[in-house]
Amino acid sequence: MSDYQTQRVRRLQELMKESGFDCLVCRLPENVVYITEYWPHHGISVSVLPKEGKPTVFIPEVEAAWGNPDWAEVVPFGWALLKDQDLYTSYRQQLTQIRHTLGLEKARIGVEKELEIVGTTYRHAEPIVPAAPWNSLLDEVFTSANLLDATELLQTAKLIKTPYDLERLRVANELAEIGIAKFLSDLQPGMREVEISALIEGTIRQEGAGYKGARLVWAEVEVASGAVNTAKANLLIPSTDRVIEEGDLVMVEMATVMDGYYSDLTYMAVAGEPSQRQREVHNAVLDAQQAASRQMVPGNSYADPDTAARKVLQDSGLGEYFVHVTGHGLGFRFHESTPFLMPGATGTLQEGIVSSVEPGVYITGFGGIRIEDNVAVSKDGPDFLSTPRLPW
Repeated sequence: MSDYQTQRVRRLQELMKESGFDCLVCRLPENVVYITEYWPHHGISVSVLPKEGKPTVFIPEVEAAWGNPDWAEVVPFGWALLKDQDLYTSYRQQLTQIRHTLGLEKARIGVEKELEIVGTTYRHAEPIVPAAPWNSLLDEVFTSANLLDATELLQTAKLIKTPYDLERLRVANELAEIGIAKFLSDLQPGMREVEISALIEGTIRQEGAGYKGARLVWAEVEVASGAVNTAKANLLIPSTDRVIEEGDLVMVEMATVMDGYYSDLTYMAVAGEPSQRQREVHNAVLDAQQAASRQMVPGNSYADPDTAARKVLQDSGLGEYFVHVTGHGLGFRFHESTPFLMPGATGTLQEGIVSSVEPGVYITGFGGIRIEDNVAVSKDGPDFLSTPRLPW
């Protein structure tokens, strides 16, 4: 593993030492990806990171080939076949061994105790998250240790993306835009919202695997169309079987995940030629989005991009229709907990922070327009990980 790649592991270990953690034991997919560069398929893998040295990751044999030995010591274990023992028997053996190997009998061990919002596994149809049985096992194996919640520590570490992380996020956005290009070329009246969703998702899945080293790729796309549905799309409503008509606004909200790295984009189109009013509103939202993006520089507050977007829309007579935040953190999850670009937010933007920038307006009788890109804070100004839009 190159020095370029290991920056985030070293940063996490430095934060562990500062916070008094001797070791981390993690199962959530977003944390396993962060520590080991491996995106779990089922969600039963376990990553262990001591405050010094290389991580270890316990992976079921059926997916062990997907582990990355350059990042972590990969330890396969049997699971799900008749020959295999009970999962928690395996866990107990693995954790007991690592306790002895790392001398963790009386250590301060960081574990995951906050589970309300989590990034999913590759097999997102049936995600598995650690809960009471797992926590009871940790208490049993580490009975003399001090088990502490590492949520804040991990969030602090993941807030600042390394150059390696940013390049991976660019690839995730490129894959999303391959799907969008297909949508823009094929959009026509008579298509259904669900048909467009399937078209984009299928294109991303089909073209994604193998693209610039991508291995596991999926997308979730929601499409809203027409004056009624797009006006409600601030609530991220599901695609329906509505048939798109000539002149309809079409909004595409999409999550694309590549090997555990998330892109979150919203695109707008019109089935046919935009009307003059559609152009005016779209371009005002685009101006607001670009004004917000220009505030994505080190030293600005989390509120500054939001303030800039709201001023543009207020000056355009659209301020009352902008009813949500301007953006949110993302990278190892679709919505990371920090930052939120919103009124009154007090955090400070730093180089390496990544956020969506997505002002929108939702007008009864007209429809909704939202434009969303993924933007990183850099010392040279906003760094677009997705492709900035053009006026209509």
